[in-house]
Amino acid sequence: MLAQTLADWVAQIPNPRPSPPPGDDRILGVVNNAKWAAGVALILGFFIGLIVWAGGRWVDHHRAGRIGVVMMLCAVGGAILYGIGWTLINDFAGG
Repeated sequence: MLAQTLADWVAQIPNPRPSPPPGDDRILGVVNNAKWAAGVALILGFFIGLIVWAGGRWVDHHRAGRIGVVMMLCAVGGAILYGIGWTLINDFAGG
């Protein structure tokens, strides 16, 4: 009986819609620019890592070759997180 009364009371509470904050266009602009810069950084990181790896292999400098491989792996891992990040955040937020 108490549970039913509580459920009826909770069902009557309205769920207000959030209103955007002031300056939301500027906030979204900054976020979009950061997302664009992150994508460019990932692409550059991969190709610079490829150049470092190839240069290290060319001059038989194993440490430089290893650093290049690590740079490429970090760029690929970051690209995977970049690609699925929106889905993860949306699922965790319950949207």
